[in-house]
Amino acid sequence: MKIGFIGAGKVGKALGLYFKNHDLTLAGYYSRTSQSAQKAAQITGTNDFKTIDGLAKACDLLLITTTDHALEDIDRQVSASLLNNQSTGAHKIWLHVSGALASDCLSGIKAAGGSVGSMHPLLSFGDDPAQNARRLEETWFSIEGMGEAMEAVKNILNKTGGVYNMIAAEKKALYHAGACVISNYLVTLLDCGMKLMQAAGMDEKTLFQAVRPLIDATLKNIEGEGAVNALTGPIVRADYNTLSVHLEAIAKELPDEERFYRSLALSTVQMIQNQRLNEKQAKIFQKLLRGSGHNEQ
Repeated sequence: MKIGFIGAGKVGKALGLYFKNHDLTLAGYYSRTSQSAQKAAQITGTNDFKTIDGLAKACDLLLITTTDHALEDIDRQVSASLLNNQSTGAHKIWLHVSGALASDCLSGIKAAGGSVGSMHPLLSFGDDPAQNARRLEETWFSIEGMGEAMEAVKNILNKTGGVYNMIAAEKKALYHAGACVISNYLVTLLDCGMKLMQAAGMDEKTLFQAVRPLIDATLKNIEGEGAVNALTGPIVRADYNTLSVHLEAIAKELPDEERFYRSLALSTVQMIQNQRLNEKQAKIFQKLLRGSGHNEQ
């Protein structure tokens, strides 16, 4: 099975190297800009193609590794080509790598005879293709789509040793929202925490190195005990006074972060309510965090 890529960005290059490292056969890349396709082809030792038609003729399976908003245009372009018999891409397998969109966004290609599916790597991609390819060795994939497409994806991942979950098409947006919270908003969360520490006088240049052991230990605790049992800190100890001190300090020094802190704390109370906090303790925290004080303790 020859595999081709429509899109030569971070994901396309990383998957190309990942497949190549496991001796899968690659045809090459098509991209809106020929320079991108040439660079990806050079990295993977494959060919660059000037048109999607040309790539489709050389492949059995095509991976669309573009941005989500480009999928509609590619589906329209490819399906028109297939229906006009300008390509041999009909009856081939067409996959996209979007986490949010289901395979039915390729409805035109499906109607023209292609077998469509999606194959999303649950990974945040950096700028180094080789490093991304190495990270893919430990990455889980979420897949859904038509039967033939799913058989092809499973065969590929069986050869690479990749682990996968089947996911319902109608649940893709919810799945991707979860991935965004874990990846994207973890960045936002760490940024907030480090801003507070910088305001306390910690050196910005060495701050991440200082908090990295804390981050690693927290992740290890979640892995071993689950989120509820891994939680430490003032909320799980029902330490209302410490939380009050936090709120006062943040309001004074970094007021723009206070709302975010309150929201996170309220969500934390809800997470452990009736598990590690009793009903009365949870209500005291909720009043405190909503600005009503905590005189009921």
